[in-house]
Amino acid sequence: MQIQIGNVTVHHILGESFRADGGGHFGLVPKVLWERISDTDEFNRVDMVFHGWLIESDGRRILVDTGHGTKLDDK
Repeated sequence: MQIQIGNVTVHHILGESFRADGGGHFGLVPKVLWERISDTDEFNRVDMVFHGWLIESDGRRILVDTGHGTKLDDK
C-alpha cells in the first residue's frame, strides 16, 4: 500500500511472519495469561510479523517501526 500526501509518499511495509520465543516476547507476563491470546507451538514460540512505514520526502527516508502491537491490560 502507498499513500501520497503532497510531496510525501508513505509506504506500508509488511514483513515476513516468523516464530519467536513467547517468554521473551511477553517478558514478565506469566504464560497462563499470554497463552490465552497467542497460540504456541511445542517450543513455546508465538507467531510474529513486522509492520512498518517508510516515509519519503525531498530525497529523505524515515523508517517507522510500529512495535509489537497491542499490550495486555495491567492485570
